[in-house]
Amino acid sequence: MLGNLGKLCAALFVVALGLALAVPNATSEAPDKAKRGYGIKVMTFNILTSSMAAGGLDRAAEAAHQVQQTGRDVVSFQEVAGDQLHTLQRDLPGFHFYPRRTLGSYSSAIQIAWKTDELRVKDTGQIYRPFMGKQRAIPYVQLQDRRTGRSFFVVAIHNSPGGYEVERDISTTAEIKLIKQLEAKKGRPVLVIGDVNERDEFCRKVAHATDQISLGGRRKAPCPVPRHGGPDWMLGSWRGTDFSHYTKVYNHISDHPMVLGKVWVNTDGR
Repeated sequence: MLGNLGKLCAALFVVALGLALAVPNATSEAPDKAKRGYGIKVMTFNILTSSMAAGGLDRAAEAAHQVQQTGRDVVSFQEVAGDQLHTLQRDLPGFHFYPRRTLGSYSSAIQIAWKTDELRVKDTGQIYRPFMGKQRAIPYVQLQDRRTGRSFFVVAIHNSPGGYEVERDISTTAEIKLIKQLEAKKGRPVLVIGDVNERDEFCRKVAHATDQISLGGRRKAPCPVPRHGGPDWMLGSWRGTDFSHYTKVYNHISDHPMVLGKVWVNTDGR
């Protein structure tokens, strides 16, 4: 009896030792796998400028709250008045903004914000095109993921509304040219997010001329019009990326929904 008990204890010791030795091997592989890519939680939101409707500061404060509550890494805001920009910066202390007011008040209506503990800025720029009779900037940034060292571009858009079809066409042509220039920098995905003020025409033109597809789309069907489709869109480079968690949130903060999505950038072989 005692002999059998001894054999059982010895067998259990061998099994436990084998498991203990196996654990370091399993955990050592995890960091290597994690380094193969990185995720970006993105959002676009037209917050309705305070120069057109009362309650602008409350809308900016609630928009900032939503950014934090949903854990966003990168955000494009449109229709940002000067007082709303101050509120966003105050309530999102972990984010950096571009262009802030550096391009003048008219071109500060579009803002790109990113989480600084995860992303660092590598470059910034802008192009100009007509917006309701004036020249307004389309800003873009190159951001670098701090963990992997890989970078990507964000282009933030707000094209002319309503009856300004000619201006939208001019803007789309200029934006396609910019996207193609950025896509030429191989291995750096391009995200195009914002209020394009068209249901699907902008996406179809951009997808035809570039590497872009809508989040929720695929290469052969790049521009599916979402349920309750509207003027707010997210597009991204389809090569080397995966899209998920694409949704529109109608929260009555603004006359536009928040559009949310997640982009996974594959870094294997890039």
